[in-house]
Parts: sequence; structure tokens; C-alpha cells
Amino acid sequence: MSFDRRTLALALTGAAILPAAAMAQQAAPRANTPPQNMSGVAPDQLAMRTHEAGTFSLMTARVGVEKATNADVKRFAQFEVQEQEGVAQAMRLAGHNFPEPRFEGEKAQILQRLRGAGSGNEFDMMFLQVQEQGHQELLNLTTAIMQGNAPAPDKIMATLANGQIKEHLILIGLMRGQR
Repeated sequence: MSFDRRTLALALTGAAILPAAAMAQQAAPRANTPPQNMSGVAPDQLAMRTHEAGTFSLMTARVGVEKATNADVKRFAQFEVQEQEGVAQAMRLAGHNFPEPRFEGEKAQILQRLRGAGSGNEFDMMFLQVQEQGHQELLNLTTAIMQGNAPAPDKIMATLANGQIKEHLILIGLMRGQR
């Protein structure tokens, strides 16, 4: 599950030169509602959903910081915590003051499973799967914000986050051994 900078550079270079159709297929949202189906969702609702998805990613990343045993997975979790804290701060600066979400149902169960799991390779792989699903959700939401009629600060945040989300999906795939 370990990779070095040359492997990452080669993977990112390879991803950048893939044909447009292959890139569209790889980056296509897979989790939750596709962005094109969110065109009728109010911009404030999209921002709130993005906040909720980001908070979930933050909470699971904090568990990853505690329990991950693979150095690359632990480092990814640490970076994800920093990123999600920064995005939350940017959303506040953009005028959003959302309450902290309460997770119920599937997301509550996922958090409980992560917190209750032991550490080791099995945890690391479960964590990466959860992060991949969360990043797919965030990709859908940020894409919908970029394509919709959201205010400029939201579009700026979504545009900046969207690229990092795609990068994170590539990194997660590398750590999971999917090349």
C-alpha cells in the first residue's frame, strides 16, 4: 500500500494525459445524486449538503488519524482533517453559518463501525473505502455548485475543492491498489 513520489508523479501524469472520455469516466460521480440531477436544488441547500458531507469526511478522517497504521493512509487522514477544517472556515467566510450536522442512518452506522474497528490493514482499507465514497459525494456536490446559480463565493470554494477532490480520489485509488 506504500507509494513514493515518483509513483505518484507518474500516476498523476498518466491521469492528465488520458483521453477525455477516459477521464470523464474515471471522474464521473458515483455516489448519491449526480450533479445534473441537482439543478433544481437551491444554492443554500447545496452549500449545506456540502457542509454536511465535509463534516462527515472530517469526522471519519479524525478516526483515521487515530487508527490508521499505514503511514500513507495516516498522512492522508491528517491532510484530510486540515483540508476539511479549511473548507469549513472558507464557508464561514463566505457567509454560511450552518449548525453542526447530526448524522443518522447509514452515516451514523459508518462512523460507529470505524470507531469500533481495530487498527491494521483491515481498518485502513475500510477507512479508504469510506473516504472514497465521501469524496464521490463531495465531487457531486461541488460540481453541482459550479454548474448551478450559486453565489460567487460558493462557486470559488467549489472550484478550488473540486480539483483537490479529484486528486484525492486518485490518491485513494493508489493506496487501495487500484491503478
